[in-house]
Amino acid sequence: MNHRNVFYTTLVVLACLPAAAMAVPYASGVSTSGSELTFILNQDADNVTLVLEGGGTLNLGAMTKGTHVVSVATPGNHQIKVTNSAPSGWTQISAEDTAHSFWQPCGISVNTNPTSPYYGRVYVANNQGGTTAFGRETSRQIYMLNADGTEAGAGTAGVDWGTTGSSPFKVAIGKDDTVYVVKYANDTVYEVAPDLSGNTLLIGASNRTANQYIGSVYVEGTKAGGDRKIYAVNTNGNDLARKGVICYDLGGQDAATPGDTGTQILGPSYWVDVYYPMDVVRDSAGNWYSNFWRWDATQGPAIVKFLDDGNYPLNTAAWETPRQEPFNGSYCLDIYEEKGWVAYGNYYDGWVHIFDMNDGSYIGGFDAGSRIMDLAFDAAGNIYTGDSTTEWLKVWSPGGDTIMSTPFTIVPEPAALALLALGLPLVRRRRR
Repeated sequence: MNHRNVFYTTLVVLACLPAAAMAVPYASGVSTSGSELTFILNQDADNVTLVLEGGGTLNLGAMTKGTHVVSVATPGNHQIKVTNSAPSGWTQISAEDTAHSFWQPCGISVNTNPTSPYYGRVYVANNQGGTTAFGRETSRQIYMLNADGTEAGAGTAGVDWGTTGSSPFKVAIGKDDTVYVVKYANDTVYEVAPDLSGNTLLIGASNRTANQYIGSVYVEGTKAGGDRKIYAVNTNGNDLARKGVICYDLGGQDAATPGDTGTQILGPSYWVDVYYPMDVVRDSAGNWYSNFWRWDATQGPAIVKFLDDGNYPLNTAAWETPRQEPFNGSYCLDIYEEKGWVAYGNYYDGWVHIFDMNDGSYIGGFDAGSRIMDLAFDAAGNIYTGDSTTEWLKVWSPGGDTIMSTPFTIVPEPAALALLALGLPLVRRRRR
């Protein structure tokens, strides 16, 4: 029996289940002003509870997706607890509307830092301008969405993305909310403000060797912390000396020092043939996951894991996915450590395939469209995919019984303090 057909038949059934029942909801976009708490639910939730510091709770009940405003008089460091119960199985939970329509959505990243004001913010790099089949006019810029799918703005961040080549390309988010964007047209890397208000060129022409391309980046540390490192994927399969992953140790510098061409971290000898590494991520234990863009699955694994022992460059795989159909066309990947998942999107048939981070065993997959350019997990384990053929950014949920918590702090206004002194907790709710 053809194993591709087994996978496809099973998961098409799952993908056809009702979207609303499958969502993994969580609270994002959290802000406070005095006793007023504002948050965004990415999807409808069975129950939302405010878990107060000291053990008290305020039950808000079932809530719909979107922006909510609640008044909370109790000061302290609290949690928004969102619970939901749904059948397990991957299905689309996003609307096919203007906000999700893109001509070439080749770069996607979601802010997964629950303490950040940008928590849940989605960044989409549209690398060519054009009018989509849906009728939306798009250009070469970065688009932002809130977790509920509403538009949050767009712009170039002051970068000239050009008129030719694939730019802006892949996107990554740092621990300080800074956004990192690759300009694939000339293999440079920009640091971009999280509100797209400005940019800094981090890696330029003098930081590359002659045949080096830069297709994507992974970022550790921060400039303010003095420990920032940019890991750039050299996607040039013909660069036998440097293909793989190159580290630029910026520390507290504004940008890479002119002439600094970085240090090889992964490769090149692992890839003795002409393969095309396209993306890289690292787990909390320091292990690396990279992928390969090939039509012929026998020529290279879709995903490979490297254990980091500090002896660079790393060229021995801990495991690799099977070199067989249907595991080809790996153009992007991401991990979700809470479930132990590493997933990639197929450039040629639009499928998403998920493997176990620990041993590389196959977990499952689903049909996400036609040509997946990038994918990203959010904090709840939902997957965002960008498809350049169907021209949609889509969000897919695994369903299941879930509990998600988001922190917030209330510093009450004088009037609220007076109510507390009388032993009268104040909770009001309204929805924008």
